[in-house]
Amino acid sequence: MTPRFDSGPTRTVLLDVDGTLCDNMSRVIDYLASEYGVDLSPELITDWTFSVPDTEHHIGEIIQEVTAERPEWFLLGTEPIDGARDAAEWFIDHGHTVAIATHRPPETHALTRQWLAEHDIPYDRFIEDVPENKGHIQGDLLIDDYHVNVANAIEAGKNAGLFVQPYSDRTACSSAICAADWATMLSKLGHNARSADD
Repeated sequence: MTPRFDSGPTRTVLLDVDGTLCDNMSRVIDYLASEYGVDLSPELITDWTFSVPDTEHHIGEIIQEVTAERPEWFLLGTEPIDGARDAAEWFIDHGHTVAIATHRPPETHALTRQWLAEHDIPYDRFIEDVPENKGHIQGDLLIDDYHVNVANAIEAGKNAGLFVQPYSDRTACSSAICAADWATMLSKLGHNARSADD
């Protein structure tokens, strides 16, 4: 049964950033075009080991490269995913604690907090040291675009939502709540749900 977050006890909601709150892949695509002359569509990137044509790199290495070489351009230049601010606000308005849980390098956390502030995305807590296994973080619900993180959360006994991207593998976390947009994700968690008394 899908958990409801529009009522019930106060819980901690863990939100990932890249691919969940922000569209980082469009910025990666821009970087590939300007630095490597490679024209890609985000829909082609169906795995983190996707080999970038005409380079010796996979997409994960490119993300590490742009994060290290052009962090402000990359991390402050991403656009929020539609509904991200409203989603974080909805959880907070329903009494839940929102914690940011990103695998971005710790040295970029100040930029991430700046981006969250610039886009008015509310949160209660920013987790500085996120373990490789996000299932080890204290919390009740993880929403993330990476199926391994979601599967780890489920294995640890948490509720989990997979924010579906082309590289997300739903079969790796079949009991997750899956949605490709915030409106659908929140609807599955009780947003706009009518109570039995209505």
